[in-house]
Amino acid sequence: MSDYDAIVVGAGIAGLGVATQLQQAGKRTLVLEMYPRAGGRMQSYELPGGYRVDIGLHMIEMGKKGYCHELGTRVGVEIEWAAVSSTLDLYEGGAWHDMQTFIKLTDEEKSHFIEVMKDIVTMGEGDFGAWDNRSFAEWLDKAGMAGNLREVWENMSMIMTTIPDTREQSAGECLHIAREALIKGRAVLIAAYPRGGMGGVIGPLADAFRNMGGRLEVGAPVEQVVFEGSKAVGVKVARKGASPIAREWRFTSTDLVTAPLVVLALPVWHLDKVLDFDRRYSPLPGWWLKRIEDIRGERTALLGYIIGTTRPLYERAVFMSALRSTRTKLPFQAFSPTAFDPGVAPPGHYLLVTDNVADPEEVEDKFNLGRLMELHWEDIKEMYGFAGEEVDFALPYFTAGCDGLARKPGLTGDFKPDVQAPGIGGLYFAGDTYLGRGLAVEGASRSAILCVERILGS
Repeated sequence: MSDYDAIVVGAGIAGLGVATQLQQAGKRTLVLEMYPRAGGRMQSYELPGGYRVDIGLHMIEMGKKGYCHELGTRVGVEIEWAAVSSTLDLYEGGAWHDMQTFIKLTDEEKSHFIEVMKDIVTMGEGDFGAWDNRSFAEWLDKAGMAGNLREVWENMSMIMTTIPDTREQSAGECLHIAREALIKGRAVLIAAYPRGGMGGVIGPLADAFRNMGGRLEVGAPVEQVVFEGSKAVGVKVARKGASPIAREWRFTSTDLVTAPLVVLALPVWHLDKVLDFDRRYSPLPGWWLKRIEDIRGERTALLGYIIGTTRPLYERAVFMSALRSTRTKLPFQAFSPTAFDPGVAPPGHYLLVTDNVADPEEVEDKFNLGRLMELHWEDIKEMYGFAGEEVDFALPYFTAGCDGLARKPGLTGDFKPDVQAPGIGGLYFAGDTYLGRGLAVEGASRSAILCVERILGS
C-alpha cells in the first residue's frame, strides 16, 4: 500500500492549486516544498515595522475575472482583491503620461483601432494557434499599428511577455491575453493586486489544503522521482538531519515516499533535478527529453528594487512602463503596491516596486548585474524624484525565469509541454512552463486546473 494517493512537488500557486483540488476530490495528498515556506515565486515576507513585501514585482492578470480567482473558487477560497488597473502610465520625455493622453488618436485612427479590437474579440483558439509560431511584430504590421499607438502596444506586449523585442514575442499569446481582457474587462491589459499582496493568495490556499487534511512539508527537497517500469510510484526526499559531510560533498541521504500519482509543479529548467535525463536509463521517451533540453534555457529575467518610503512616490493605482530606460537602456516596469492596498505598509509609509526586463545572461553575470543595478537606481531616482532620506529601505532583487517559459514564437499554446508525461503512468506536470494560457500566475493557475481535470478524467 502506498503512503499517499498523490505527491505534489512544489508549493507555488500551481502546486498548491493541484494539491488542494486533489485533496478535495478525496485523494490523500502530500506537498513537498524545498524552500522553508510555501509560495514559490509568489513568496511574501513581513518586514520589521509592518511592511509586507513580495519577492519581486507581482500583479495578477484579470483579478476576480481570471483563472487564479477561479482556482480559489474551485476549492472554496475567496481571494480578496484590493484594486484593479485597466490602464497604463508611460514614461517618456522625462515625465509620466496616462495612456489615453499619450496616444492622441485622430477620429480615423480611433475608428481603425476599434475595428482591430473587434477582430481580436472574435478570434478563436484556432486563430491563436495560427499566430503562436509568428511574432507580435508581424501582427502589428498586419494590423497597421503605427506611431504612439504602436508604442503603447509594444509596451503592453512587453508586459505580457517580459520580452523587449516584438520580433521575439509570440503573437498568439499576446492576442489571447488581449482577447480575454477585452471580453472580461473591456481593456487590452488588466492587472489586479490581491489584498495583502501575494500572501493573500498563497496563504488561503495553503490553509484550505491543510484544513482538508492535506499534508504540506516545507524544507523538504525532492531528489528523485521513482519509477517501476513505465509508472511513477513515488519520490526520494532528502533526509533531514543527514551528515554535514554528505551535504558538503553532494551525497544526499534520502527517504522513499510512495504514491501512484506524482505531480511535478516545477519549471521545465528544474526537471533534471528530479528526473533522469540520461536516455539509456530514463523511462521517459527520448523525443520528450530532447524537447525539454531544447527549451529549458528559454527564460526571461528581471532586476529591480523593492522600495519603502516615507511619502508616496506614485499615487495612481496603475501599472507603469517604458520601452527604454535612460541609463540601463532596458525596458522598465513598476507599480506602487500601497496605491492598490495601503495595508501592505505601516501608516504614513509607502511601497514602490520597479524592474528592468533583461536577458538571463545579463543578470546571471554578477558583475554585469551590479553595474545594471547601479544604473537602474539612478534611473528610478530620476523617474520618481526622491531623495535618500525619504527611503526606509531599498531591497535589490533579480530573477531569471520570472514569468515561466519565454513567450516566444514556437513556445506558446500547444507548443508548450503537456501536463501529462508521455507514455508514463501516474506522472503529471503543472505550472507556467506547461500547457495553459495566460500571463505568469494566470498561466500557472490555468495549468493547475487543466492538470487536475486530466487526472480526474483519466
